[in-house]
Amino acid sequence: MKSVLKKTIQWILLIVLLLGILIQTLGFWNYNPPTVAGRTKIGLMIGLVELAVMVWYGMSYGNKEYSFKESVKSWLEGVITLVIFYLVFVISLPQFFSAWNLWGIFFPVLTSTSALFSGIIISLFFQPFIFRLQNKLSTKQNVLLLTTITILIFTLSAGNSLLTSYSIFGLYLVLPFAWGMLISKITVSKRLVAALTVATVILLPAVYYFTIQLIPIQTPQAVVFTQMNMAWNTSLLMSPSSPLMILFVVTGGLLFRKWLVNVSHSALSLLIPAIIFGTTAYGMTLWKEKLQLLLAPVSKKVTFLLILTLLLASFIINFIFNRFVLSNKHVQNFLNKFTGTDLNDLLNLLNSGLNFLKKHSPIICLFAYFMVVSIIGFFTFKSNVNVTLTYIFTNRLGTVILSSIFLLACFEVFYVLTKRFWVAASIPTILGLGIAIANGIKMSLREEPVYPTEIGEIVNWKTLIPMMGTNNLIYILIGLAVLIVLIVFLEKKFPITLKRKKSSWAKLVISLLVLITPLWFNDENSPIYYISKGFDNSPNFRNPPDSTGANGSILTFLDFIKVPIMDKPANYSESSIKKVVEKYQNEAVSINKTRKNKLSDQTLVFNLSESFVDPKEFPSVKISNDVRDPIKYIRKLMTTTTSGHMLSAGYGGGTGNMEYESLTGFNMGVFSTAITPYTQVTSRYKFYPTIGMDFKYSSALHPFNGTFYGRIDNYRRFKFNKFAYLGSKYKIYDKKTIGTNPYLSDETAYQNGLRQINSQKDGQFINLISMQNHIPYGDYYSPNEYKENVSGSLISDENTKNSFAAYTKGIEYTDKAVKKFIKQIDKINKPITLVFYGDHYPAIIDQTQLSKYPVKLHATNYFIYSNKYAREHGAKSKIKPNKYVSTASFIPMALEQTNSKVTAYQALLTKIYQELPAITINYSGDDGFELIDQNGKQVSEKKLTKKQKELLKDYQLIQYDMSAGKGYSLKLKGFYK
Repeated sequence: MKSVLKKTIQWILLIVLLLGILIQTLGFWNYNPPTVAGRTKIGLMIGLVELAVMVWYGMSYGNKEYSFKESVKSWLEGVITLVIFYLVFVISLPQFFSAWNLWGIFFPVLTSTSALFSGIIISLFFQPFIFRLQNKLSTKQNVLLLTTITILIFTLSAGNSLLTSYSIFGLYLVLPFAWGMLISKITVSKRLVAALTVATVILLPAVYYFTIQLIPIQTPQAVVFTQMNMAWNTSLLMSPSSPLMILFVVTGGLLFRKWLVNVSHSALSLLIPAIIFGTTAYGMTLWKEKLQLLLAPVSKKVTFLLILTLLLASFIINFIFNRFVLSNKHVQNFLNKFTGTDLNDLLNLLNSGLNFLKKHSPIICLFAYFMVVSIIGFFTFKSNVNVTLTYIFTNRLGTVILSSIFLLACFEVFYVLTKRFWVAASIPTILGLGIAIANGIKMSLREEPVYPTEIGEIVNWKTLIPMMGTNNLIYILIGLAVLIVLIVFLEKKFPITLKRKKSSWAKLVISLLVLITPLWFNDENSPIYYISKGFDNSPNFRNPPDSTGANGSILTFLDFIKVPIMDKPANYSESSIKKVVEKYQNEAVSINKTRKNKLSDQTLVFNLSESFVDPKEFPSVKISNDVRDPIKYIRKLMTTTTSGHMLSAGYGGGTGNMEYESLTGFNMGVFSTAITPYTQVTSRYKFYPTIGMDFKYSSALHPFNGTFYGRIDNYRRFKFNKFAYLGSKYKIYDKKTIGTNPYLSDETAYQNGLRQINSQKDGQFINLISMQNHIPYGDYYSPNEYKENVSGSLISDENTKNSFAAYTKGIEYTDKAVKKFIKQIDKINKPITLVFYGDHYPAIIDQTQLSKYPVKLHATNYFIYSNKYAREHGAKSKIKPNKYVSTASFIPMALEQTNSKVTAYQALLTKIYQELPAITINYSGDDGFELIDQNGKQVSEKKLTKKQKELLKDYQLIQYDMSAGKGYSLKLKGFYK
């Protein structure tokens, strides 16, 4: 009867302690008492429960010396619980997946998974050493030693609370465990137990009371200490390190000793699942994010249901562990390796671990090497992110590991195919370092990394080599040669053969699956998306340089394999598109009442002048008045024509993006990411609408290679009748270069444009792209009077000065070519309108100035000129001047100047141009767009009127439809044409 009663009381006490542990989940579940008294009660209870668990564990393990097996057994039960719990967690809240938490499942002590659980593992590990020490000392010596340690720790931590959220706190929990071991085997008089009980009854309420009273006094001190970069514990008396708290739980242990001391270890292990449920960090997230939504508001019924569910889960997991897991022979064999109790046994285990590492050392070392390759990708370029090794290992280690996994997967593929270790290892090395080096080169030229969509540009290698620079090319070739020699040497002298049998092909399949996962990196709500985020992969698509600084070159390259194009508008549907179309069909009718000309009767030339900017507008640069104004003619022309500044979405590059804006009327700023529409948007459609579709004949002329930006395919998609480029079936005539400049001159471009104008009797559209002023800017022109007549803080070094002088001389040649071309078209008796614009600034000055002059270094020059015949037949010389315009506004501006009727889509563009500030990419942030007024200042979207906001939404709907949508607007007659 006494035995049954004893076991009953044991179970009652165990369940009480279980409930105490699980009640902590209420704190996680947003249960925060409104009063100081209520919060103090909860804090006091949590502290007592944690210490009571450790004391009870100590009492259960105080009777003899145990092996390390006990610690491993508890770890194994915790790991099984963590696996189950984490699966529930990531299935319920996949957005909170973290590779660090996944690592913490198997190494909970290292990752602060649960301080209390860590305390149990650490305490059981030290149990044999504590047992021997306590047996050597007398009772008084033991009490004195533990009391001294208790007071010492409290003294050292009184001003800096021991944080139970960190596993280091588990080391402190060895102390209450040791107290538990001691009181389980010493003789204590009933009088002392009674005295301690009375002291507890008196002091426990006192601790509660004085904690509440001291908080108002300590809080101002805490502020002062915080300002001094020091911490202060406002709950000093009831902190887990408080000697009074130790006194309370030790007294409880003595009071209930006869029921607690002989509890079975299997029964006590029931606490471990409950500890995992109640004290893990992701447990807190699960209760807050999931259960709060499902079961809020908190009620007594819901509280009871939650606690009961967790209690039942703890019983089930513990039962399965004790009944089935521990009886498994493989588990037993594993646990039997830890039956030692001294340091020699630990050394033997360590040797076993070292042997395991030695057996797999080639792959382990290779992965470490790939981590180095991944880390190099953080340092090959300049970024606004302050990249250091400390930063990488403390903040970005997950991205390094993820990058290395992809390199290892690449190695596995080639090792299975070649069976040569060093050859297979060299391929991911070349890829990883190649991307890093290419990023460094491209970043210095265009302030952006290499994108996967640009791989196809390798066919233009003859053009790319000059951009890379001769020195860089030499270094790369030398590096490749050294690598090849090294591979041959290693394969002959130090061949490595990995011992594999049937697993090789399985690894090949797994590796291939890993290598295709980037296709889903940016598919929100997909498992791959959440796993990628769990490794701290945080791509910044609107600020690729910073994205590369945060994720490294390799991961950034993978992030851009498939990027989100544009956020889907909330009301996007076929019916909403129809409403927009109908709305602007009516607007078109209204606009066309005052328009006399038909666009298809006009000859419209869109002239993208490569890198054309007024050299005198470079910040802090001065060109002497002793030399010719490099844009003397164009500057004068701009005073009599529609002219101003065009807001570019690029710096030093992005020609195709500006061409896309001008031809389509869509805006790069409206896209959600830094994409290349010519490769990532237009290719989604069989036909893509442009200004050229309004003409019976449209063509493109480019005195250069035609393969850049996929122009050949895109112009076919635009239904252009002709694309003349070097090597095409259409001849480029009058090919001339200036000095030693390798690019054909602007005069060549204009002479071919003139031939095309004269080849058609009726109206036509011509997209004319020049190349003369493309990077690099060598010492092409002699003589060059600008060499000694330019100065400024941003061109202080000789190389920059020479590049700027060469660029300026090239712009002067452009100015003269434009003058000649305009004289020629003025003699032609048909209406011709030229839209001339520079696509972006040249990459000459230090790009750190972009943040200082964001608008200025993106504002290029433009003008719209209608020839004499056009002006005599209804075209305007000049429309309302706009100092800043979007490239996408050239279509409605050209139509207004030529006095041409508009389609419904062009009516929308007209309203955008006339009623909104200029739209461009966000120059100062990472996402969204900017609105720039006529003073070059940013305008907040919030300050737009209701009508303006509605207009902007209509525009976004149509652009989404023709970028990431289903192209409903293409099916509606009368919208684009």
